[in-house]
Amino acid sequence: MRITTLLAVLFALGLATVVSAQDNTVSFYEKQARKDAQLEQSSTFSSLEDEKDFWYDQARYEKDLKTQDSKAYNIYMKAKRLAYSEHAESCKNQCIHSDYYYKQASFYFTYKDNQNLSKEAVGEIVQVASPRIF
Repeated sequence: MRITTLLAVLFALGLATVVSAQDNTVSFYEKQARKDAQLEQSSTFSSLEDEKDFWYDQARYEKDLKTQDSKAYNIYMKAKRLAYSEHAESCKNQCIHSDYYYKQASFYFTYKDNQNLSKEAVGEIVQVASPRIF
């Protein structure tokens, strides 16, 4: 009886740790996306080459994140899209950003998490799109 109780407690603690770690991952990538967006929105560069390098590094970071952890990438990108949307709303037409910034912003605004499609939804899409022969 004691061993069963001990195992149940250890299992519960292990499960809580896993859930907590997942929450920390979500929180980390959401915070990182907001931090990155704020840096991108406030950065000034001494040359066009410096800015080009900055955006190249950012794109490489996102590509690496997508390759290594697609779930973290989706969390990051959703938070980035939200941060850019909030900035655009507060900025209106008063902020001045570079062409590189606007190119990247358009990428964030159009980002969609395509992994939310269930197999049933895909099946329905295919079925609706297929021709019917009578």
